[in-house]
Amino acid sequence: MRVRRGNPIGRAPRAACPVRGARAFSLIELLAVAAILALLVSLLLPALGRARQQARIVRVHADLRQIGQAVESYALTHRDQFPPTRVACGTDTLWQLPVELAEERYFPRARNGVPQADFADVFAPEQSYKYRAPGPVWQNGHFYDAPDMEWKPRALLWVPDDAPRCAAETGRFYAALRGEPRSPVSYALWSVGPDPRAAKFPRIPGFDLVDESRFPLPRAFWLQRAGDVGLITHFRTATGATFTSP
Repeated sequence: MRVRRGNPIGRAPRAACPVRGARAFSLIELLAVAAILALLVSLLLPALGRARQQARIVRVHADLRQIGQAVESYALTHRDQFPPTRVACGTDTLWQLPVELAEERYFPRARNGVPQADFADVFAPEQSYKYRAPGPVWQNGHFYDAPDMEWKPRALLWVPDDAPRCAAETGRFYAALRGEPRSPVSYALWSVGPDPRAAKFPRIPGFDLVDESRFPLPRAFWLQRAGDVGLITHFRTATGATFTSP
């Protein structure tokens, strides 16, 4: 006769023995871990923010370099004439990127109706990068190029006396008028940088508005390093050399 092995009838199976030494975390230990994690995050976030800003600065320099190449190509096909500066009182953007660069198919044209090439500033996507050159100007939809008539509108560019270093507080506006000394700088390109209303920018007296009249060449307005604010600037001198902010 075969005997059936197993638990006797009616006896409950033996419960598994708990593993000795295992225990749950206490509330104090969990709070300590959370505090350590919060401290690590607070230490890492500024470094991550600086790295992200540095990446954006590198991209802006690459964009401005590309725009500069387009401006130089435009000049090669237009008898060494650079695109005219644009000024419009009816828009929030001065020194719009020349629409001529779009007409020559270097960049697309803006879709918002403003006559400018569509190349958005990394730090101000609602605007294009900026361009300024002494001489002819499109002002409020009208083109002016009268180098013999000081009373007619003219594009001005303020150049420090020690350009291309641009650290001097003294300088002058150039308009490429006939008989005027040649401007040491042919044109300038810039991004508004991380803070378009940075405290380092001058203000219009009596108004809380940034005074852009001397943008973008004074070194005092430039972004100097990651974590800083200020303009990111590229410019071409009259000798054909290109200089940039840090």
